[in-house]
Amino acid sequence: MATRKLADSIQPDESTTNIEVAMQQHGFSGKTCEIKLFKSSDRNEPTTPFFGINGYAITIQREKWVRVPVEMADHIESLAYTVREADEEEPDNPDKVRMVEQPRFPLQRRD
Repeated sequence: MATRKLADSIQPDESTTNIEVAMQQHGFSGKTCEIKLFKSSDRNEPTTPFFGINGYAITIQREKWVRVPVEMADHIESLAYTVREADEEEPDNPDKVRMVEQPRFPLQRRD
């Protein structure tokens, strides 16, 4: 896919690319931003996660700036998972455990 290869090759100083053509084909607004996914502490996490929205697919390498449509950045930021967190006052009490939502792919974003 041209969109996947294009996004992987974009460097921070390359803000003029054919990404506009890909965005028109998938019904996006035409606005872009740069994102950088942080490394994961989980060994099972992929180093290059795959994302897709409206038929637009992209593989993003962690720790590198990549220009993507703002809709894709919003989608990635919205992904979350729920973890159990112990109570600070009673960490050993299983009845005091609460569920906390955390971002699935923490990222840095610049427009």
